[in-house]
Amino acid sequence: MIRIFAVSGFKNSGKTTLCMKLLEELGRLGVKTGYIKRTAEEALSSRVTDTGRAAGLGVSSALWGSDGLRIESPAAGVTPEYIVSRYFPDVEIVIVEGGKYLDLPKIWVENGEPRPKEVRGVFMTYDRNSEGDGKTRFGAGGEAEMARRLAASVRGGFYRSTKIYIGDRPLPMKDFIADFVRGSVLGMLASLKGGRDTSEGVRVYIDGEVKK
Repeated sequence: MIRIFAVSGFKNSGKTTLCMKLLEELGRLGVKTGYIKRTAEEALSSRVTDTGRAAGLGVSSALWGSDGLRIESPAAGVTPEYIVSRYFPDVEIVIVEGGKYLDLPKIWVENGEPRPKEVRGVFMTYDRNSEGDGKTRFGAGGEAEMARRLAASVRGGFYRSTKIYIGDRPLPMKDFIADFVRGSVLGMLASLKGGRDTSEGVRVYIDGEVKK
């Protein structure tokens, strides 16, 4: 399934720099990624954003601000899972910059200030002014190893090439089920005119309730 990781910390701690390095390293590893920048400011009126930098790396991006998404979604009911299922359904990892209080596994970017005790789910820390221990603490130069750890969380089987969502909720599937679904859909499409060219992936949308 798609994994979502937050890179959190205080302002000017280096979150954006780390996000861009992780996206670049994950790209080198062949991992398809997405990027969401969480901000307390308005997104729809912003002109120059870090999401543009991520897009320059070929990474699908969204700016999630106080007035909604940079894409056409309203702010009400927005969650990381909603954004991922609607806009990044074909990626393996999504990195959320910010969102220190979201219920997500986090990389905490340190800047000398104590981490608020309300921040939960931190599994790695990053300090660009420190060497780290190479295990759970990393410093400048450790971004490639951090990316490898993230990539390891999604490697395995055919699951990442077949995803089914019920609304914005991913449907869990074992590898052999995902492989079966993938083969069945591609087999049916192959009988249709133009259905054999699946080099850019396939998306299937079923609107509303399926009645018997």
